[in-house]
Amino acid sequence: MNMLWITPDVPFDKMYGGNIDISTRIQVVAEAGINVHLVCFSKGSVSNEGLEKLEKYCSSVNIIKRPKKYQYMLHPSCPYSVLTRYANNLSGIIGSILKHSNIDIACLEQPQVGEVIPFLKEANIPIVLRLHNIESFYFKELAKDYNNPLTKIIYCWESYKLAKYEKYVYSNCQAIFCVSLEEANKLKQLYPELYITWLPVPVKLNVPDIKVNGAKPIIAFSGSMYLPNNIRAVTWFAHEVFPKVLEAVPDAEFWIIGWKPAKSVQKLGYIKNIRVTGEVSNVHQLLLDASVVIAPLFHGAGVKVKVLEAIGLGKLVIASHSAIEGTGLINGRHVLVSDQPDMFAKWCVEALQDPNAFVEIRQEALRYFKEYHQPEVVGGRFLKELTNVLDCER
Repeated sequence: MNMLWITPDVPFDKMYGGNIDISTRIQVVAEAGINVHLVCFSKGSVSNEGLEKLEKYCSSVNIIKRPKKYQYMLHPSCPYSVLTRYANNLSGIIGSILKHSNIDIACLEQPQVGEVIPFLKEANIPIVLRLHNIESFYFKELAKDYNNPLTKIIYCWESYKLAKYEKYVYSNCQAIFCVSLEEANKLKQLYPELYITWLPVPVKLNVPDIKVNGAKPIIAFSGSMYLPNNIRAVTWFAHEVFPKVLEAVPDAEFWIIGWKPAKSVQKLGYIKNIRVTGEVSNVHQLLLDASVVIAPLFHGAGVKVKVLEAIGLGKLVIASHSAIEGTGLINGRHVLVSDQPDMFAKWCVEALQDPNAFVEIRQEALRYFKEYHQPEVVGGRFLKELTNVLDCER
């Protein structure tokens, strides 16, 4: 099988969230013998490690530099995130790949790369969409995190334009594979005529061994620390929850792990027993040192990979209700869920004081991870779905 794969960012470079999902599936598909022809968009230079992996797993790679034109925000109908995933030579690049590579199927990662659809339709190439999140919902929620009225208006306008554009993309795809179980069900109700299914995120853990380690009084949070949702999460925990934890466990530490910490996050590092790491070479290795991993996220879209990584590492996860939306995780069975500071603190203290606390929850969560999020399991299902689409087209 020859597959055209179009992504809004560069796989295997700056591994986070959706990029982890894309990169892991490309690796699984390539190792299954499928020829991957990649077209992706980049803000800047790509790391040498990223380039090496692209060459290893892709038969051909085309990296298009994203334009930095903020006036695109003022476009009356096309979303900014779509216009920055387009180039004048895009039709030529796609045309050359289709001409020389006998493409069987195309996979679009997110509606933002939908400007390739006319070229694919003209060539009668079946299209599948990997939906990491419904961006129109996400931008609407993001607007709530800003006090500046102009910023709120920009995000709400982008949300409105995205909602219209998403419908166009959905209607031109033979199948839609949703990261989020909740969003898959929403879309099925909105578009009952389309083939929509839940395809969980494959999570590859970058550690030699997975061990449950509750010996150290460390609470950890991981994520891109410039994102408003993550900033709000660690700020809430540092001010509303962690002081209560320190009263019971004076030597407890709170680690904020993630690249590009905002100034407000950096300031949290001056608070007693709070450590802001910045970018690290191996997030999973640091998470293994923690007794508890927290995810107090109060809005967002898609699935929070940080939660899945933590349960895959055998860690107890204490999360908000929003943090587990879109997954099959159950409160009290796989994770502990609350939006209240007192309950958050109570569970953290129990877990830090007793290494054997919540053992059954950790074990059940690990079983869930192996059943739904092991790369081989998700990759096998993804390949089966692609084959089904091709069979239907034939």
